[in-house]
Amino acid sequence: MKKTMIGVIGTIFILTSSMAFAQEVIKIGASVSMTGAQSRFGNMVKNGYELWKDAVNEKGGITVGATKYKVAITYYDDQSDPQVSAKLTEKLITEEKVQFLLGPYSSGITLATSAIAEKYNMINMAVLANADSIYTRGYKNVFSILPPASGILNSFLEMLTTFSPVPQKLAVIYPTDLFPQNVAEGARDYAKKMNLDVAFFENYPKGAKDLSSLLLKVKATKPDVLIGTGYLDDAILAVRQSKDQRIDFKAMVFTTGPELEDFTKNLAKDADYVYGVSWWMPEMNYKGPVFDSTQGYAALFAKRFGPGLTYQAAAASQGGLLLQLAIEKAKSLEMDKVREALRSYEGTTFWGKTKFDENGRNAMGKSVTFQIQNGVIKTVFPKEAAQTTPQFPQPTWSAR
Repeated sequence: MKKTMIGVIGTIFILTSSMAFAQEVIKIGASVSMTGAQSRFGNMVKNGYELWKDAVNEKGGITVGATKYKVAITYYDDQSDPQVSAKLTEKLITEEKVQFLLGPYSSGITLATSAIAEKYNMINMAVLANADSIYTRGYKNVFSILPPASGILNSFLEMLTTFSPVPQKLAVIYPTDLFPQNVAEGARDYAKKMNLDVAFFENYPKGAKDLSSLLLKVKATKPDVLIGTGYLDDAILAVRQSKDQRIDFKAMVFTTGPELEDFTKNLAKDADYVYGVSWWMPEMNYKGPVFDSTQGYAALFAKRFGPGLTYQAAAASQGGLLLQLAIEKAKSLEMDKVREALRSYEGTTFWGKTKFDENGRNAMGKSVTFQIQNGVIKTVFPKEAAQTTPQFPQPTWSAR
């Protein structure tokens, strides 16, 4: 039995999926962050791609006319670097001769790789990139799984208006990075539309290890709600330093962090009452092809990778699935025909509803708000997705 060798080029790892050479194959390329600052999420993306690939291949492959094609994915490690990812994307196209691209993690990296995909006229499923700037360049080959980033906090803000009395003063903090800034600006603008007062709006350096001085400035404005649009470490730091300085909010929400096990493990009981937002939750109840349902997908993921499923992995699987559905609808592997099938797609899968606008963004998706209650994540808004009611206001630190 021959051993499969993994080639190493410098610090770049090339991993090629196993495939049955006796059958026709669709070659797909993916540059993802398997190492570096974004590796936690990059590996979630890779797991999502692998789950879709294996599910499709176990069902016989992708049907193109009268022919069944197996899926093979070639992975490059972009080391969480946009320029490295751009170079590797070009290498996937020119040397590996892939036929389609599945995107990396993060809007910043996708901003670079989508330019390469456009240069070579290749469809690029941007599974974890929804910063508005990616979709305002007139590109025809980039398709987003997530709705526009600027709207991810809309469900949380809408939930605030259901409380009595409505919390009026908001503080928004965000790191100097593309996605968090886009989210923060979107939250600020939507809050104003809903007659909520954004009393504080300020950024901090990406990767900051201390937010205490910023939080003291927040405290001085006496806001009801703290909104953080950064990453996991930022969210943990904001909660810890709010407690240390006895800064009491009626609610705290973070766009990345509360959905991850590490958040609750690091903060223990201090994680309780914190809100998060997600484009997708395993508790949803959608039905569709390949994975049958949201619960079916979640069960399959848990069997393969264990607990800890997040929307990042699910979005990656959805990207592969939508590419598959477009190929099958087009009955062809020709780029123009598959692109047109994507543009005209409107349907529901385990992920939910999808329809692309003229810029390739998912125009139908909406976020869900959840809250950590007694150490457990519970969806709380909107009502049709809620497992329980939100616990509001959160108790003061001295009362816990």
